[in-house]
Amino acid sequence: MKVTYNWLKDFVEISLSPEDLADRLTMAGSEVTGIEKKTDDYVFDIEITSNRPDWLSVLGVAREVAVVTGKRLKNLRLPVASKKDLGKKILAIKIEDKKDCPWYTARIFKEIKVGPSPSWLRSRLELVGCRSVNNIVDITNYCLFEVGEPLHAFDWDTLGGGYIWVRRARPEEKITLIDGTQRQLNNEILVIADKTKPVAIAGIMGGKDTEVSSQTKTILLEAAIFNPVVTRKARRYLGISTESSYRFERGIDPNAVGLATSR
Repeated sequence: MKVTYNWLKDFVEISLSPEDLADRLTMAGSEVTGIEKKTDDYVFDIEITSNRPDWLSVLGVAREVAVVTGKRLKNLRLPVASKKDLGKKILAIKIEDKKDCPWYTARIFKEIKVGPSPSWLRSRLELVGCRSVNNIVDITNYCLFEVGEPLHAFDWDTLGGGYIWVRRARPEEKITLIDGTQRQLNNEILVIADKTKPVAIAGIMGGKDTEVSSQTKTILLEAAIFNPVVTRKARRYLGISTESSYRFERGIDPNAVGLATSR
């Protein structure tokens, strides 16, 4: 996993040089396999073992940095939603099997403006190997790398009937994904559906029909926890590996869900 020196410094006061910090992390069990000098930053490549999914984020690595340096971990500053921000309930969520999806949350944001991300955000994502798309998609990816919780933004106006159904796919169903490929589904694949059709493959990739575009005015922001085994089976069957599926297969910290949606 890639993480930058300056991003870590958002969470921990670091006086060590990048090279000395890499040595400390490696001696503590988080092997830094490479350091790359960039114009204004350093990029660490860290080998994360399968039993430490809590390290699959900047915050997770920062916790380890705090331990090996004896420094205090800084808390994220999160906005507090007022009751008037919550508004009326305009979305119904149904989960077919809680074993497949023990936790699903959604927030709706109105009157948004889709456009390019600020340069600092684009730079941070590009340093860790993530291509900038637009400000909405970039924010979801930023939260994934920062706190370890994958998010997905749907164009609200393309969802049918204000309804989200987390269920297994039907054998006759197909979906065209945001990468442009059409996929045949089966009943071992968990999907996010509206009233009529699948709109995303849970934990792996969203659908083309509901992706955020320059015309999007309202989004539904999804944060969830999906069954690691179900995610792994779907990923293998479809032959799709994403940053999201990588994390869902290894297990998500429930605390990260609230952090990401509030971020």
